[in-house]
Parts: sequence; C-alpha cells; structure tokens
Amino acid sequence: MQDRAVAAGRLLPEPITRVLRQPARRLATLLQAPQPTPPPPPELDIPPLRAIPSEPIPIDVPPLPEGRKALTVWPDTPPPGYLGQLEPENQKRLAERWAGVTLEDCHFYHRSALPDGRVIEGAWNLIGGESAYLGGVALGGRRVLELGPASGWLSVWMEQQGASVVGFDLGWDVPPDLIPLQHFDLDTMRAEHISFATHVQNAWWFLQREYGLTAQAVYGSIYDLPADIGRYDVSVFGSILLHLRDPFQALHEAAKRTDEAIIVVEPLRHDPSQVDQPVLVWNITRGASPNGWWGLSPGVIVDMLKVLGFPNATVTYHRQPYRPENNPVEGATSLVNYTVVARRR
Repeated sequence: MQDRAVAAGRLLPEPITRVLRQPARRLATLLQAPQPTPPPPPELDIPPLRAIPSEPIPIDVPPLPEGRKALTVWPDTPPPGYLGQLEPENQKRLAERWAGVTLEDCHFYHRSALPDGRVIEGAWNLIGGESAYLGGVALGGRRVLELGPASGWLSVWMEQQGASVVGFDLGWDVPPDLIPLQHFDLDTMRAEHISFATHVQNAWWFLQREYGLTAQAVYGSIYDLPADIGRYDVSVFGSILLHLRDPFQALHEAAKRTDEAIIVVEPLRHDPSQVDQPVLVWNITRGASPNGWWGLSPGVIVDMLKVLGFPNATVTYHRQPYRPENNPVEGATSLVNYTVVARRR
C-alpha cells in the first residue's frame, strides 16, 4: 500500500507534492507502527440455570368440553377514556364478569402453581426465579404497576411479597401492534391475537380468584394510560417492549406515574460488545412473526430511562426455562434475559 502511494505521488505536480509530503510522512509512520490490539468484549455475568424441581409434574390446561366455547366477557364498549376502572364498584363488576372462569377457558403464558398443589404448564417458567427476573427489587409495601401481566404469575408472586399490584393490559377496543408484513393476512391475525389475549386475561382472573388476590386490573392503551390510573412506587415491564411498535412511548407513559424505580426485562439478543450500546434490532424474527418488533439492548433501555428521569440503572442477567410454543426460537430449554432496574435517585 505504501509503495503504491509513493508511485502515485511521483505523478503529481511538484507544488502539490510539496504540500502533501509532511502528511504523507506522518501517515507512513502510523502505518509502520504496531497497531494496538482491541480489548476483548466484556464478560457478562450470566449465572447458570437454577435447579428446577422435578415435582410436582406440570399439567397442560385441559381442552374445553365439546360444544363449549371459551369464556369471553368483554363488554361492547369501554368506559370513556378507560376512566373509573379502579373504583371499587368497577373492580367488583369486572370480578363478577369473570366469576365463572374455568381452567379450560385459560391460556397460561407463565408456569403457575395453584393453591391446591397443581402446577399448570406455561411457555416460561419463572417459579423460583422471580426475584432474579425482577432485579432483586424489594417490593414489600410498594405500590406496583405491572404493564402486560399476561396470565398473572408475577402478580401472584409480587402480592405474596407484600406489594399492592395493579395489572395493566390491552383494552378490548385497542388493536394489538402488528408489523405490516405483506405476506400475512393481518386482519385474520389481529382477530386471532385478540382471541388469544382474552384467554390469557382469563388466566389472570382465574389466578386472582383462586388466590383471593387484592390485585386490581386496568385496561386501555399502553401509549395513553388512563388519566386516573394513579401513582406508583415501581413499574414493571416484563418482556413486553419487544412486542410494541413504540417502546419509548410506553416507557414514557409509565415514567410519568412512577416515583421510585422502573424494572424492564427483555430477552438478551446482543453479543457482549453491544450490551452497553444503544442498539435496536428491527423485525427480530425476520418476518416469521408480525409481533416481534424489536431486539432491545440493555444499553438502549438504560439510555431511554435516563432521558425519562431514571438515571441510576443497574443491569443483571439470568436464565429462565423456556418451552417453545409456536415460536421461531426452536428447541430452547432456557433463554438468557436481562433486567434493567432504573431509579430516580
């Protein structure tokens, strides 16, 4: 390379050569000097998978009896602005709508232990790993907003730790976020997604009833939380940002209502050299699923929450057992997740 540069320099007029001579000598010196070896990527502190008890053996949700459809309880229209949902009378009405929910009406996203000793299978098994999943945050006496509680196992666990929990989920007139991939019939998929979500919400109410929880449920748009939803010590996003078109807006809505800390859990999709960088990977299933919007690095979550007024962040890593359903991650027995705990002070 240096010889070619010298040969090219001989073809230039003398005034230009004279101007370029000193920079060329400095460049040659740099080329001859030994180049520093880049530092190796940082080692991530990822604990091994915890021991999973062999008993009791989890069971799958039994099928619906022939001729019976799954329970669907949504009213035709939501309350204006989704307001008033936390009023005791409204919570009572919601509980009454789900009073007849049975196991067969449910889909459990997380493995769940029932008070009678049975364990219901789910895609994710957080049992015994709940504290690591939530970053070790002490929740006793805290008011917690759980955004996207799914089938409710974390709601159960957090209340057992002494937290007062409000679960916020997709409202019944709010369409789910789907990437507009042209090879899918999105109208059909949206209807299927809503049907699936109602079965998961059935499971939340099933656990609420079986455990006699005081946890409350609120519905609406995560991009425009109900104005009267109140204030919280801690907000929790348990692996939902990857499914949202606008994860920053969702964090922004929660941040406006959170006084102490925000907990964000996501699957780790980046190599060690990227975890501290603000990296977003788009369309994480490469078109296999329209609700896999983003792969978010820990660094981008830390940066977003810093902008939103939560500058003191820690990142931890943990493995959680995972049983694939209709998921592009095939054959997995456990997956590495990260948890960001960001505090206001």
